[in-house]
Order: sequence, then C-alpha cells, then structure tokens
Amino acid sequence: MKTLIESIKARLEAEGYGTYFINVPDAPKYPYVLLWTGSGQLEVGPMDGTRDLRDTLGVTMVSTFALGVLEMSKIVRAALVGFAPASDTWSVAEFREPYDSQDIQPDKDVSLPEKGYPFFGVDLYALDGTPKQ
Repeated sequence: MKTLIESIKARLEAEGYGTYFINVPDAPKYPYVLLWTGSGQLEVGPMDGTRDLRDTLGVTMVSTFALGVLEMSKIVRAALVGFAPASDTWSVAEFREPYDSQDIQPDKDVSLPEKGYPFFGVDLYALDGTPKQ
C-alpha cells in the first residue's frame, strides 16, 4: 500500500498541490490534497480463493475559498481518472470517476487568520487490484 499511496501522491504533486496522507502539518500551504484509505481491505475470490484488493481512496481537496475547491476538483479528477497507481504487490485498476462526492463545506475546526475558514470537498474512488504474479 505504501508504494501505491506514494504513486498517487506524486501524481497530484505534479499538478502543483501539496499532498498528504492521513496527517496534515500544522501550517499547510493552501490549496492542498489529503489522501486517506484503509490498510488494504482484501476480498476473497469465490472461485479460486485469491485475495483481491477492494478498498476506497478518499481524496479531500482543501482551499481557502469554496470556488477554489471547485477548480481543484477539475484538476484532481483529470489527474486521477484513467490513472493506475504503481504498486510493488498489486496490479491496480485505473481509477474511474469518483463513485461518491460530498458537498463542499467550510472546515469549522480550523480558523485561518484574516481569512475565516478553509473549505473542503471529498471525492471517493474505488481502489481495486489483483495480486501481481
């Protein structure tokens, strides 16, 4: 999973966004992307007993203004849809359009001096793979 997340992170950083996994530093540079997922939920195949990767990749896009999140979502989706992240142990399927997208909203747990609250939106992607042979 580590290589897979690093591959996704590099892809989004190439678009100019600071990209973090699970934790964000105390003073991040806006806008940024926060990635999150499980540790690799496995599903046993009914026919041959193989264990396939079936998980969700959460992509939280954060900006200092709501319209900034809308602009980010176009760029982030274009970077991810059709992209197959690298992995040492999995052949990972290309990302399709997000299967869910949550409303843009202010993050009232964070207050930015002289700017108010940052805004965020979340896209959820299917993270599917099969073991490398």
